[in-house]
Amino acid sequence: MPGPIPKHEDGWVARRTRTPTPLVLKRLLIAYQLSYKQLGDAITLVSGHHPAPATVSQIVNRNIWPGRSPKQFLEKQIESFLREQSVSENEIDTALEIDSNPSIPHSAKRGNARATAPFIDANQLPEAEMLSQQAKRHFKLFQDPFLDDVLGPEDVFLDSEQRYIREVMYQAAIRSGFLAIIGESGAGKTTLRKDLVERIELEQSPIVLIQPRIIDKGRLTAGAICDAIIQDVSMELPKRTLEDKARQIETLLSGSSRAGNSHVLIIEEAHDLNVSTLKYLKRFWELEDGFRSLMGIILIGQPELKYRLDERTNWDAREVIRRCEVAELKPLDDSLEGYLDLKFKRLGKPMSDILEEDVADALRERLILRRHGSSKMVSMLYPLVVNNAVRKAMNLAAEIGQLKVSAEIVRGI
Repeated sequence: MPGPIPKHEDGWVARRTRTPTPLVLKRLLIAYQLSYKQLGDAITLVSGHHPAPATVSQIVNRNIWPGRSPKQFLEKQIESFLREQSVSENEIDTALEIDSNPSIPHSAKRGNARATAPFIDANQLPEAEMLSQQAKRHFKLFQDPFLDDVLGPEDVFLDSEQRYIREVMYQAAIRSGFLAIIGESGAGKTTLRKDLVERIELEQSPIVLIQPRIIDKGRLTAGAICDAIIQDVSMELPKRTLEDKARQIETLLSGSSRAGNSHVLIIEEAHDLNVSTLKYLKRFWELEDGFRSLMGIILIGQPELKYRLDERTNWDAREVIRRCEVAELKPLDDSLEGYLDLKFKRLGKPMSDILEEDVADALRERLILRRHGSSKMVSMLYPLVVNNAVRKAMNLAAEIGQLKVSAEIVRGI
């Protein structure tokens, strides 16, 4: 039997409902780039305190109001807040009504705000939180299961999709392939890159890694890539002209290849590469010694990289696009339970001590969201998003004194 329905300190009661009933207010917050925290800071409860973030979320997303403060009292404060943000009176008049069409149109984006790919507004996602000390004590944990959670190969979660991507990366490195790994922010791209580096070292594979260190990949040039190759393959100083650098690279890579080595150029944040640099990558990849290719290339980037590698929208780069294999990191979806089990098992804590059985399904419900201007739903069950959602739910469970995180608590974040 499920436990009692949790009651929050602000007085709201979580309802057992599977269908969210967001207010038009949610659409306005997105359109005017206003956060839930800003709204909460503008509201004062009868007690004299500002509402907790979970309370604001309940109002905006589910039309659930604090029981100890009159609804009309709070509505007036919300309307005043919207006026202060230059929201029109016509919009304010409907702000507190149920949104009959909660999909977020492209017109809701204002200024230079950048929507979270794949076209999911960030306000639909749980706000990032650290695991509170109260939650650690409540669940008898001495560390956050999602902080510094990958310290070695045994900590890397690998389902069938992840194993496939892992092997594709390794084969591209050892066989001089040309590969793009594409995944949402927080999907685990950097973790797999670290895993590749660790695997090469542990297996003592004859693969020389070349990793340009420039932070802004939008400023990565052919010359900078040449410098990275020369410095990572040898102790030589790069020549001065691009022509001389190219000859130097060919000599160095040929000599290293004849000694039995493979080479792979790895570029993270590759979605920021400019078209000119993308086109040069083909020249690097085509370096060869007889029939033997001298260097593989692995590009790692966010979903914008997929569109950059689409010749229909980037015709000038078609010669490199047609040679680049693309592999996408998928959301956890069916692997969610296994992922969470690994995170808690690392700390010697059974997942069942923290989460009730229906929590995984509730997380799927909470994190499969509507795409901008469409009825299509998109899964955002990527590791970083899942980590934030579970932390937030654990904090809320500790706050209201619930022994475990329940589905109702997940729906309330």
